[in-house]
Amino acid sequence: MIGLVLAAGAGRRLRPYTDSLPKALVPVGPAGIEGEPTVLDLTLGNFAEIGLTEAGIIVGYRKEAVYERKAALEAKYGLKLTLIDNDKAEEWNNAYSLWCGRDALRDGVILANGDTVHPVSVEKTLLAARGEGRRIIKRPRHGQAA
Repeated sequence: MIGLVLAAGAGRRLRPYTDSLPKALVPVGPAGIEGEPTVLDLTLGNFAEIGLTEAGIIVGYRKEAVYERKAALEAKYGLKLTLIDNDKAEEWNNAYSLWCGRDALRDGVILANGDTVHPVSVEKTLLAARGEGRRIIKRPRHGQAA
């Protein structure tokens, strides 16, 4: 299982903070504190805390900023990061970002939005709820209504 972060969007509602950064890299800590955490920091920290060793990040808008921080994020959280480009981030929505990361879905993922902050207890609850025959999202069987 890996973590997958949908972080390709422009974050227009967060301007001017997103004029030069993707929304996942906007600081969320107290202003003026050196090294204040970003949404991506909190998400990757959660992934590391639940024992994941690998994560994919779907990038698009201002993706070069994530590429520049990749090595530092890997070292800080002990995760192998794969950056996946969404070349239509400005035109399409999160569903297309998920499509870009579809290969990661085969072995199971913990999915996080790149603009959402939540405590690690969310991931822990999801992992505790899994088991044989249990799914968070269940496809309808043939002949059943969706």
